[in-house]
Parts: sequence; structure tokens; C-alpha cells
Amino acid sequence: MPSTGTFSRAYAGSSEDPWGVRVRLGGLTGARGRPGDVSGEWVFGGAGGGPCDAFFSYARTDRERVLPVVEGLRAAGLKVFLDETGIDEFEGITPAIQAALAQARLFVAFYSTTYPTRPACQWELLTAFRAATALGEASQRILVVNPEERADHIEPVELRDARYATVGGEEALGRLVERLRAKAGQSTSPLGDAVVQERPVWRPAEHTGSPRFVGRVTEFWQLHSYLHALEYAATHDEASAGQAVIAGLGGMGKTLLAEQYAHRFGSFYPGGIYWFAAAASHDPGTNPEEAQEEARAQHHQQIARIFGIDPAQATLEEIRETARRHIEQTGKPCLWVVDDIPGRLPLEVVRELACPHPLGRTVMTTRWRGYQLPAVDVDVLPRDEAWRLLTSARAPAGLEEEAAAGDLVGALGCHALAVDLARGCIADQPSLTYQQLRADLADTQHGDAFQDLVDDIEAQVPTGHTRDIAATFTRSLSRLDRAALTLMRAAAVLARAPIPEALLHAITAEATGSEDTDTDRALRRALSAVQRLSVIRQDSTDPPTWSVHALVARTLLLQRQSSAAWQVLCTAVVAATTRLMKQAYSPGRLDHLAAIAPHARALTDLFDTPNALDLLEALARYDYKTGQPTSAAHHYVRLEAAQSRIIGPDHPRTLETRNALAGAYEQAGRLSEAIPLYQRTLADRERVLGPDHPDTLISRNNLAYAYRVAGRLDDAIPLLKRTLADMERVLGPDHPSTLHSRNNLAYTYEAAERLDEAIPLYQRTLADRERVLGPDHPDTLISRNNLAFAYLGVERPDEAVPLFERILADAVLVLGPDHPDTLAYRGNLGRAYREAGRLEEAMPLLQSALVDMERVLGPDHPDTLTSRNNLAYGYEAAGRLDKAVPLYQQTLAGRKRVLGPDHPDTLAAGDDLAYAYQGTGRLDEAIQLFRQTLDDAVRVLGWEHPLTNTINRHHAFALVKQLFGEHIAPRDCDRAPQPSSGEHISEGDIEQSESSDVQDDPEGEADDSGTDGGREGG
Repeated sequence: MPSTGTFSRAYAGSSEDPWGVRVRLGGLTGARGRPGDVSGEWVFGGAGGGPCDAFFSYARTDRERVLPVVEGLRAAGLKVFLDETGIDEFEGITPAIQAALAQARLFVAFYSTTYPTRPACQWELLTAFRAATALGEASQRILVVNPEERADHIEPVELRDARYATVGGEEALGRLVERLRAKAGQSTSPLGDAVVQERPVWRPAEHTGSPRFVGRVTEFWQLHSYLHALEYAATHDEASAGQAVIAGLGGMGKTLLAEQYAHRFGSFYPGGIYWFAAAASHDPGTNPEEAQEEARAQHHQQIARIFGIDPAQATLEEIRETARRHIEQTGKPCLWVVDDIPGRLPLEVVRELACPHPLGRTVMTTRWRGYQLPAVDVDVLPRDEAWRLLTSARAPAGLEEEAAAGDLVGALGCHALAVDLARGCIADQPSLTYQQLRADLADTQHGDAFQDLVDDIEAQVPTGHTRDIAATFTRSLSRLDRAALTLMRAAAVLARAPIPEALLHAITAEATGSEDTDTDRALRRALSAVQRLSVIRQDSTDPPTWSVHALVARTLLLQRQSSAAWQVLCTAVVAATTRLMKQAYSPGRLDHLAAIAPHARALTDLFDTPNALDLLEALARYDYKTGQPTSAAHHYVRLEAAQSRIIGPDHPRTLETRNALAGAYEQAGRLSEAIPLYQRTLADRERVLGPDHPDTLISRNNLAYAYRVAGRLDDAIPLLKRTLADMERVLGPDHPSTLHSRNNLAYTYEAAERLDEAIPLYQRTLADRERVLGPDHPDTLISRNNLAFAYLGVERPDEAVPLFERILADAVLVLGPDHPDTLAYRGNLGRAYREAGRLEEAMPLLQSALVDMERVLGPDHPDTLTSRNNLAYGYEAAGRLDKAVPLYQQTLAGRKRVLGPDHPDTLAAGDDLAYAYQGTGRLDEAIQLFRQTLDDAVRVLGWEHPLTNTINRHHAFALVKQLFGEHIAPRDCDRAPQPSSGEHISEGDIEQSESSDVQDDPEGEADDSGTDGGREGG
């Protein structure tokens, strides 16, 4: 590495400093150095003093060949910035160099065979290339000087195909001067702000890559050229533009290449980096059709989670449409990476995995080389790059060590992962020589377990070096102590997805039986040990996640401990994951569990044992709370069947699971399945536990609430009244469950338009909650919210608005500004302002609520859809139907996709859109949509449901208008909150029972405070 006591200069042909600025970097002082003087710590001229003709980039080792060229250019009167920092290994670009690039009109690369091996040179070239591309002048702004006889080392190929300059003699220098003058004259302005890189957002989390990544320059530029083929149509086929595969055997560095490309070329993708892990199975016995379905399902689920969709509720086409729409709305190019896809996928499946919008560029990594897409072939490392990687931990001491290191690189066949593992062995043992490591690998190659590993790796990495590669894996893992090896074995059991450090910490605590600072130190030591050996790598730092290569995981799984020790380890992994996933029972946001959920799913699929039932239950709860009711129902069905088999169908825990399953059906809008299951659970609890048991009262409350949702108010009200009376008698008037039941009864009275009975109950519940729970308790905020909506229902906005204002202020302090409840309360205040005629105050709140809902919950979360509907209603109230109709259309499409076409909220959205069509004069479309929505409402909800009545009235008014052309005044079709989806806290959630770890519903209180502003006919 060159000394850092070097400097950068800007030279010009005149004897005076053309920029007139001297910038001191160190403690030395002095006068301006002569051309060729490379001592001192000064930057002469500086980047901010004015534009120059050219920025001259070169590798430090080429300095003696470069200086005569630069002096010749200066002598011809050209202003040239010469970069002499000498930091050839620097993985980035300094602010000073970036500033100098911004002041340059042209970029000149002295492209020797050494140039592409120097990271600093590549960063300079990439920055200039991106800036020139942004200006639409890549070929005009960049000039290559090739001092070599051949040109195949020049990347990207666009620069190779362009006319490059050569050096040697006065004639060649004269031609170079003339070309620079001509190009500088055509480029009247410097690169400027185009050199500033816009850092893209990674979804779901940024990958850190590897600090030891070496080489692959040709592959980087080849990949970039494939992805941007339409921009370089002269050199590529348009039919293959925008997509590419990175293909190679296991452990060659395909994923790392994709990660490093995303980091180095990320500024080309301001729309973001989307990263999906296909995690293909590489077991030779894997069924290809199963692998295909697994790849599609995983991709389906990952896209859904990024965009806040229930993957079990929506089809792949619907999820892709959501992603397509989001990318289109962003309006910026993005990078779409699908890592580790299986081989031999049909073309239609490959298309499903690709980015759904032309703004996206798709990269897929795979071990199969048969896909008919532009392919970047990642083979073994070139020998010199493999040498650099192996010796990066410690330089060989003497000729014998150099020879041994070279022999080791050859024995491993320059296999990237194996070489990196060997490097880790050297880094882990400073006293270990390269000769000793080579001998150790030979001694490791014996035993049945080793042969099994060789056979397994040979099937995945068919090279002539399999035994040495397998020996490297085995030798690396044999160096681990008990704690580090336990950590790696636990990681091997988990999904092939980034592993949150919090999960590794929980597993360590579970395995050691300790939760103190010693556990944290033990984890840090274990991670440090395995990271030194390169058997694990850090994916991201915020939050910290780690990953284990599939070949390393396979090695660990083939070297299992005894059956008893293996069972102990798996039990600890399941228990730790369960403990973290049980945070799903706590109120608040659950996005911190999104990275743990894939591992929970893998474990519940892997272990069908009683120990895994608690994890299955927590996973079901997580899916329910994150708006994935269909997936939750799937897990509850599995859980109920297992519990019925193990502890019996009448066990209280089985009954609690059955109640939770009914709640998931209800949330999914599957009331025809939810209500019979609630009825069955209630009957079983009355028989098994007795009519006054708290769980029986819970079931009665939930059944009554489901009746209310279904519009069966005549069934709901008597059952709620009985439940409230029993709760007051059994639990006491101030018990939280009693307060919840009273709230539900008030809400049902309101749905039945019996507001004279609803408001006193709301007022009493609020007063009791303020007294029992405190004025800032989340349940108290809910009561205040519901009372405020009741005031709106009786046209008392002067009393409602101050309550909503207080609720929002308290929620910001108690829950935080980004809590989903706070966002819902903000939308509710906007709704209240709108009802009060204060549209100038309403619209900013409704707009900001939607923006933040999309950011926090995702664009297709049910609450986000509700917020979008509320904003549409606000625009409609303001007479802006041109803005309202598209939002109503988006809401209806989103609810069909997320909730299903028969969900009451979907039907309400259809009514809203039809009403808006009528307002814009699109009467035929309105009547058609009213008729379709009414038919669905009658089929799903029945004629007696309030929502059905509302749609029927609106349909009738539209028909009258069509027949007689009469104007329908607002008072003839008054709009009010729909009982089926009013903006209340609906108290129908499944909560955890205090008496067990099983989910149940002691209160039935859900946060639906942001549901839509629907209409009720006047």
C-alpha cells in the first residue's frame, strides 16, 4: 500500500496557478511543487476554483507512463486535473476527488491492464460514467487512453467499442490533444451535480456485501451493459434488454457479485433496490416441480410483505400488479434482484419472478446456465485474484510460504468460497503457516462423514477439486469452539434468509440458560470466531443480520451431533424463536418481527412436534395482527388439528384456538365460516367450562360482534346485553372485559341508529376507563374516539372536534407519531374537520395520514386502503371529483385484492365509487356498478344488512335520475358512516387470554379507527 503522505494536483500549461487556490491538508507549509514532484501534502488548485478541461484517472503503478502524457497536454494549453492520491485500494471516492470530477468537462482514463484491478480507479470511472450517462453524453464525455496492444481489458464494452486513443510518440500525443480540445469544446459545461450519487433505498433491508470482495470488474460491466442494453442498442439485442442472470456453481460468489453491483452501481437505480431470496434447494433429490412451486411461493410472499399484502389472500398476479403500480408511481429506475433461483424453471415462471414494470432492471442468480437470458458467467476466480483473496489476511513470509500459498490456491481450484474459508483459517491462527494449512487439509480427508460431504458437494459443485474444497469446509468448522459451533448449527437449521442478530442472541440465551451480559459477550465471541473463519457473514448492520452459505449449512447438517444433542439444539432454536414471535401478543407495531417470521415458518414446517405448537400459534397471531388473516387461518387450522389430537378437542387451549380461527375468518370477511365456528365454540365452552366462565363470556361477546358485522343486529343486541350483564355480575363493573363489552353494545346500538342509547353508554365507558385505566391509556383513547364519532352521528361537530384533537395530541405523546393508531387518529380528525365543513384543515391531515400509512404499513394494508378512501371522500366533499374517482378506483381494486371481492369493506368501496361516478355524470357506469355491488351484498350479507339497504337506496336514486333526469340533492341522499365499516374502534380483535399463552378475546377490541367514510342513505 503506498504511503498516504501524497497529494493531488491540478496542472495547467501556464506558469501561474490557473485556479489560484492552495488547500492545505496536513501540517506542512511550502510553495507550489514542480510538475513531477510527488512529495508533500498539498492539493494545488483545488476542485472549487473553477472548471478544468479533463480529469485524468490512472493506476498508481502507471505513474511514470502517465506524467509525460499529462505534461504534453499541459504544454498544449489544456487544464488537467491529475489524481495522485495513491489510494489504489480505496473502496470508494473521496469528497475531494468527487469535487474535482464535478469541475471537469471530460474524464480521461489511462486504461492499462492494471487500471481495472484498482478499486479507486473503478470508482472514478464509474462516477464519471454515471454522470455522463445522466447528461446523455457518455461517449462524448469519457475518453480512454489505451497504452496496451490489445483492447479486451477495457470495460465497459461501450468504451472499448468507441474509438479510443493510444500513446507513443509525438504524433499520438498530438492526436490526443486534438481530440481532447474538440471534445472539451463540445462540452461547454462541467459534469457538475451529475457526479453526486443518490443513495437508493433497499427493500426489505440493505445488504452490506463483503469487505474482502476482489476482482470481477469484467462481470460488473457486463452485467450493467446487459441491464441497460436499450441505452446501448448498437451493441446489444433489444429483445434481451433489462434482464440478466448471474450463473455459476455453488460458492463462486454470485450473490456477492449481485450485492456489490447493487452498491457500486446503486446510483443508477434511484427508485430503490428490491432484494428477494428464492433460496433454492440444491439437494439433488429435490423434485423440480416442488422447487418451482417453492420458488414462486417464496417470491409471492416476499413481494407481498414489502408492499403490506396478505400473501395468502391475493394471487401472484394481484401482488405483482401492486408492485407494478408502486414502481410506476415512484417513476424512477429500480433494481430487482432475485437471488438463488432453481434451475429449469419454465419461461412463464421466470417472467413471474422478473420486475413487473419496465422501469425495473432484473438480476437473477442461479446455478443453472440454461436460461435463455443474457448471462454473466461467474466461474472460479482468476489465479491472481484468488491469491489476493487468500493472502489478504497475512502476506506470505518468504518464498516457501509464497509457493505453499500458490499450491493451496491451485488445490482449491480458485473456488471463491473455499479460498475465503482458507483465508479465514489463516486470519484465525496468526501462527499457522500456509504449509501447515495445506498439510491439515490433506489430513482431514478421511472418514465416512467426510465422504458423505464430498459426495454432496460434488453433486452441487462438480469440479476436480471437490475433496480439497470439502476438506476446507470441514477444517474451518473444526476450529470452532463449542459455543461457536452450536451457534452455526442453530443457524443451519433456520431458513436460508438473513438471520436477525436478535434471534441469534435469543438462541444463545436459550442454549446457555442465561439472559445477562455474559450471554451478549458469548454471542459476540462466537460471531467474531465464525466471522474470522468466513463461515458466516454480516448482511446488514441496521438492524444487524447474518447469513450462512448453503454449502456451509449443508456441511453442518451432514455433521450432526448425537440424536439427543440434536434434539436439545432444535428445542432451543424453536423455544428462542417462539419467545421472540410472542411479541405479536403485545400492542403496537410488529414490523420488527418481519425478519424473524421466515425462520418461524421454516421451523414450523420442519418440526411437527408439540414443542413447535407454541411457535405455530405465535406465527398465526403475527399473521393476524399484520393483516394476513387467510395465512393466520391456515396456521390456526393446523394448530387446532394438532391440539385436538394431542390434548383433546374439548381442552380449553383447543377451544381458544378455535375461537381465534373464527376471528381470523371474520377478519378475512368469511362470515359464513366465522359465525358457525363462534357458535360451536360458545356451545362447547358452556358445556365444558360453564355459562359464567370468563372464556364463555368471551365467546358470547365475539359471537355477538360477528352478528353485528353481518348486520344481524336483532341477534347481536340481546346477546351483547346478556353478556354485559353477566360480565358485570361475574367480573365486576370495572373489569377491562366488562368495559370492552359495554363499548361493543354501544357500538351496536349506534349501528342500529339508536344513538340515544349509544351515547350514554359511550360516555359511561369513557368515564370508567379514565378512572380505572387513566386518561392516556390506549383503551381510553379508543373510548374517546368512539364517543366523538357518535357525536358526529348526531350532528354535534362542536363537541366531536375537540375530542378528536385531544385524542391525536395524546396519541402522539403516548404511542408515538408513527404508531398505526396515531395515523388512524390523524385521519379521523381530518374526517371530523371535513364533517364540520373545515375542508382547508381537513385535506392536509387526510393527505398526510395516507402518505404515512403507505410508508409505515404499506400501500395495500387494510388501514392504508381505508385512509385512501377517506382522502377520496374529502376530495369529493371539496368538489374535486377528478381527484376523488381515481382514489376510489384504487381503493376498490386494493380491497378486492387484499380483502377479497365479498368482504363488506370491498362492497362499501364499490358503493362509494358508483356514487362518485354518478356525481361526474357517468350514470350508466354508476348504475352498472351499483347493480353488481347490490347483487353481491344481497348474496353475502342478505337484504336486512344496513350496508345492503344503503346500496339499494343509492341504486334506486340512480335509476330515478336515469329515468327522469332529476338532480339528486345532497339532503336526498345523505352520507353517514356505514355501520359495516365505520371509523370506530370496533372491538373485535382476538387478544391473548391472561390465563394462558393461547390467543383469545377477553375484550374483542380491535383498532379499526381508520375505517372508511362510507354512506348511509337518508
